Amino acid sequence: MSSDTWHTGFTHWIVQQVRENGIVEQEIPEALLWCWTSAARSTGLDPEDVREIARRTGAAESDVLAACGRDNAQWAAEQDRFDQPDLVALDKYLDTILGGLFPSS
Repeated sequence: MSSDTWHTGFTHWIVQQVRENGIVEQEIPEALLWCWTSAARSTGLDPEDVREIARRTGAAESDVLAACGRDNAQWAAEQDRFDQPDLVALDKYLDTILGGLFPSS
């Protein structure tokens, strides 16, 4: 359970909870962490996911929801920064320099 490939605040929180609560009987598979993180940022966690994360981390369900909410708020703030007009213009300019090799949209 390294989550080295992709990092979100929510993923880090899950891993931290497992360590802090001494949950060692079963490791959380990377694929499951990825699914939870993806759901948390796209469709939201369903109640089953919240219960399962709480069970596997030793955290309360309310703590799972709070950690997910904090991560989503931070991510939304980061996305808002990228949508600033100056950054959008810079992104388009860089696209022209690269000849459209890596279009941003």
